[in-house]
Amino acid sequence: MKIGIITFHWGTNHGAVLQTFALYSYLKKTFNASVEIINYYPKKYDVNIIHALKHKNPKVILKKIKEFKKEKLIKKFRSLLNLTKRYYKNDELINSNLNYDILITGSDQVWNPSFLKYGENKITPVYFLNFGGKNTKKISVSASFGCESYPLDCQEIIKPLLKEFKSISVREKTGEKILKNMGLCSNITADPTSLLSKNDYLNLCENFKIIKTGSVVKMILRSQKKEIKKLISSICKYSSCKKVINIEYLSIPNWLAAIRDSSLVITNSFHCVMICLKLHTPFVVVLETGNMSGMNDRFITLLEKFKMKNRIINNVDDFKKLPKSIDFSNVDFYMNEYEKSLKDFLERNIN
Repeated sequence: MKIGIITFHWGTNHGAVLQTFALYSYLKKTFNASVEIINYYPKKYDVNIIHALKHKNPKVILKKIKEFKKEKLIKKFRSLLNLTKRYYKNDELINSNLNYDILITGSDQVWNPSFLKYGENKITPVYFLNFGGKNTKKISVSASFGCESYPLDCQEIIKPLLKEFKSISVREKTGEKILKNMGLCSNITADPTSLLSKNDYLNLCENFKIIKTGSVVKMILRSQKKEIKKLISSICKYSSCKKVINIEYLSIPNWLAAIRDSSLVITNSFHCVMICLKLHTPFVVVLETGNMSGMNDRFITLLEKFKMKNRIINNVDDFKKLPKSIDFSNVDFYMNEYEKSLKDFLERNIN
């Protein structure tokens, strides 16, 4: 059996690569399948030093250089994946004779409307599997729309493509609702990072140590707004923390090791929360605001399952009300239930 996965494996993002690695590893081991990551990666998303130096703003240049260094580190881990040749355009995939028994799209925000509309500076429905052979079984695995409502013009593009799927699973309740409004059925399943065990993650960072055990770390994606900076400062002051360490630009093994060794993680990263749950690290979530608030349901859907919605905080008073410790035996119980949703889905649709 030959399986192809298309996802955001190319993202300069720890979670994007780890969820790819987890699904890839699980499918190989569990179904004894030949698994490939379809190396679709449009040229416009290349991270290189030339692009960094084109900007005039020194702050932007510095951020782009950091991204370039981060990409070099993450690329080393990405080499653990079995990648196909690189495809730059959706049309290349459509015109290729890809001979897969099963095509999988997801996880991560592969169905966000922004990429659909502008992925290649035009309509790009590649993550809705508009390619592949006539006899190829198409499924989605914990796909995310990254928003609470989907534009009507986008729905018209994706609905006929989704009707060709053997089965659809999404990661959030909002995704299930979007599909239901389109007359399509779906399952809510776990993020693929749940498929690896605590020991699997510990083995990946076994020989790495980047911070002093007990430090507080932050993993804040996108721009750090003033209110978030102020909240982090208040939390650290209340916790008598002398230093907060930013782990955004570490290699994946060092990133995992930092989460493993920290006394508290402050984050707005979904996959950072997943790793905290796996490694038994206390955490708090600060939600997105403004245009990015549509991404918040992923935290709500996840933490409701773990009875941990109180880990989402809006101010330091919310933090002060938290229990002094987390019962991680309960976390492990809920994690087993959570990951079972995805394992059962894969069993039904692959075996």
